[in-house]
Amino acid sequence: MHYLGKIMNIKNVLVILLLFLVGCSGESSKSSKDARTPTVDQPVVTLDADLSDMLSAWSESFVQKIDSSYEAIVNFRLSDNPQESYHVEFKDKQFRMNQGESSSSNFSFESNLGHYSKMYNGEMTALTSMGQASSTDPIPLVPKLEKPVSDNLLNDFLFFSQRFFNVDSNDKVALSIDNSRFIHGGHAIPIFYQKSDEFGVRSAWYQINKGEQVNDFGDTNPFPQYFIITSGSGYAKIGRDTISINPNEAYFVAPENEHIFWNDNDQPLVLIFIAFGEGA
Repeated sequence: MHYLGKIMNIKNVLVILLLFLVGCSGESSKSSKDARTPTVDQPVVTLDADLSDMLSAWSESFVQKIDSSYEAIVNFRLSDNPQESYHVEFKDKQFRMNQGESSSSNFSFESNLGHYSKMYNGEMTALTSMGQASSTDPIPLVPKLEKPVSDNLLNDFLFFSQRFFNVDSNDKVALSIDNSRFIHGGHAIPIFYQKSDEFGVRSAWYQINKGEQVNDFGDTNPFPQYFIITSGSGYAKIGRDTISINPNEAYFVAPENEHIFWNDNDQPLVLIFIAFGEGA
């Protein structure tokens, strides 16, 4: 989508934001069943948890997702209590949380306690919280990129944002309008982003309600895209073609082709967006 190709300038750094088994009988069946039984206990945070509780739980989960070579320092601020801030250091698959901010941080994040809680509870992802149609749009989670962890600052930031703020060991993303934000004409949830100079991948979930339109006439992107319709019906303009779109259909949009989606029906139109290639 066009807004996912936008970039927001935060401390002079470009951030692309916004924007997818079997058993047998006998002993083998028992083993397969055991393998499918959840065994990972997710960190528990009470409803009255403070920021330090959530950071500790997030960090305990995150160190299970990184290897021993990963080293980073990340600042976290409370916008509704500027005197409260922390920085977390990650090294050797361990973490150390400290009060106050570090001047040597790789990234910084600022939000209010209510929104940190919303992200912890899986109601909204960090990428969704930072999605913008334009750089002047207010966002509930404000990041700053300061220095790379590896050799690609943007990918380092995307990796951390997608994996740290999710206590689920497999980074589950809930896909519903309640988990989305209204961005550029539709209700959006960015799912996965990764980008290099040569190749990028991005994906997002969209719900378009009656009377809503995603993208404007003339909106194009320099990379190929697919749109997969999962439920509802609506309309699309792809290149020169104006078509009806329906569930269980997928559409390819070639680079530099106009693409607009809208819905005049009572039932929401829901689709998955996938982009890939140079510039994505």
